[in-house]
Amino acid sequence: MKKQRQKQEWKPFLRLLREAKIPWGLYIFNLAASMLLSTVLMRMPWVAGQIMAGEIFDRSLVITYIVVMLVSTVVNIPLSLLSSWTGYRADRNLRRIVWKRIVHMPQKDLDRIPPTSMVSRVTNDTASISYGISYCFDLVSTIYSLGVVLVTVWGINHQVTWMMLLLIPFIILASIPSHFMHDAKDEAQNALARYTNFLSERLSSIKQIKAFNAEEDEDRLNDAAAREYFKANVRMTRLSMISEPLIYSMDAVVQAIVLVFGGYLLSQAVLTSEDIVTLFMYAGSISVYAYQFVFFWQALKQSQGAARTASQIVETPGEVMERKRSFSIPDADIRLENVSFAYENGQKVLDDLSLVIPKGKTTAIVGPSGSGKTTVLKLLERLYQPSSGRILFGDIPAEDIHLNEWRESFGMVPQNSPLLFGTIRDNILYGVEEKTGEKLLDSAVEKANVQEILNRLPDGILSDVGDVGSRLSGGEKQRIALARMMIRDPEYLILDEATSALDAENEHQITEALQRLMEGRTSVVVAHSLRTIEHADHIIFLENGKVQASGTHGELLRTNPTYQRYVELQKGEC
Repeated sequence: MKKQRQKQEWKPFLRLLREAKIPWGLYIFNLAASMLLSTVLMRMPWVAGQIMAGEIFDRSLVITYIVVMLVSTVVNIPLSLLSSWTGYRADRNLRRIVWKRIVHMPQKDLDRIPPTSMVSRVTNDTASISYGISYCFDLVSTIYSLGVVLVTVWGINHQVTWMMLLLIPFIILASIPSHFMHDAKDEAQNALARYTNFLSERLSSIKQIKAFNAEEDEDRLNDAAAREYFKANVRMTRLSMISEPLIYSMDAVVQAIVLVFGGYLLSQAVLTSEDIVTLFMYAGSISVYAYQFVFFWQALKQSQGAARTASQIVETPGEVMERKRSFSIPDADIRLENVSFAYENGQKVLDDLSLVIPKGKTTAIVGPSGSGKTTVLKLLERLYQPSSGRILFGDIPAEDIHLNEWRESFGMVPQNSPLLFGTIRDNILYGVEEKTGEKLLDSAVEKANVQEILNRLPDGILSDVGDVGSRLSGGEKQRIALARMMIRDPEYLILDEATSALDAENEHQITEALQRLMEGRTSVVVAHSLRTIEHADHIIFLENGKVQASGTHGELLRTNPTYQRYVELQKGEC
């Protein structure tokens, strides 16, 4: 199927540059210094021409040539360093704004982009953009330098200058393939993002690959992913192959003009031999400046293509944290009224669902797999908004309450609590003010039964957890997550299968910690454990995205045959 060409829009690209606060002042300073240096150096072909034409013994000319070349070499070093530093700073600012937009994007928009591919968006895409910006300023310097050269050549001979206008068709023809660099670069960046995504996923699952003896299969998959990236780069190279012969032929055209037409004017005594030598040296500069125009256009179109996805990320509206009301209101029941919800694939998960979560009690949400339990928890966290219906806190719509305050009041402990790269201490104190966390750290470690883990590790609480907690077991990660939640001390607690897939010892330790954490709080628990279900104050039984029944464990056993069968199945699995 033929790929649809992406529209080459400039507004998102320019808006991205504006949002990123590019260090324009440094670029302008570097440009001014480069133009000043060019003004001095543009005189050098004339000096060199005079020396080569026989003025070798003119002491002032020779000294001028040597001094200017030495000074230009010395000045070029800090200018090059400044240019590189400015580019790196632009990279940093671009990465800041792209990352800031990513972490503030609504979850539904984040779901459209594979997380691991965003690594390429934040790193490679932004580097291509800053490269294009640098070329824009280089172009201004090039135009200035070319103007100085042409004025100088015009002063030597008008006719030779007019003949050099033959370069214009070459510049136009060589620039045409650059127009297609937008799509080619966009395709290359997408292929790189997919390849980065592939590598990230595989490296994080390397143990599973070895366990399934799938090394050969992964070799083939890697070859296919790498080949896709290779083909995208080959397309860019093909476009360059079309323009580069025209680009480098400019040098031959300019030199031919000087040698042939200049030689003719020399024979007519219009030019001197000194003029020919000087013109020939200027000719080299003119051809270089001419194909700089083509390179600039290529770099700009590549930057525009690289910026397409980054610009879309920046264009995506972030979550609105400030709403109408503060969450500093009396505790109340949480109600879902006629809530329906579907993910991006369009499949409806919840269908006209209504339920009540009583304040100050433990509510267990149970039901078969795919019934919508975890989706209800995500709506309670307000990671997603209902497709229809509403969530109420008492009589107040949830969307009227400040989003940041709502999330601060809710604590989520999932089935597999993720840990970030760093120490155990870093993970326990994550998202908490350091002074507050330090005061509560020892108590949280004790209540979450983490001390036993610390006693076994050589560095205790400063032990490195590894990549996403790879150096710890599932139960150990859960206990660290619970310690973090105890320090955070949320008013409302959400537990999603927090004790599943654990051995008996870890389950016992975590259950003890959870009981301490749940005491006196409004808690919502998704669990299959009959022990958890039986001790819940309120049970909501879901099936096919609807509430089939609600009440206490005893009430549902007496009145609801579907719940009875569900409990019998759970007993059979125990």
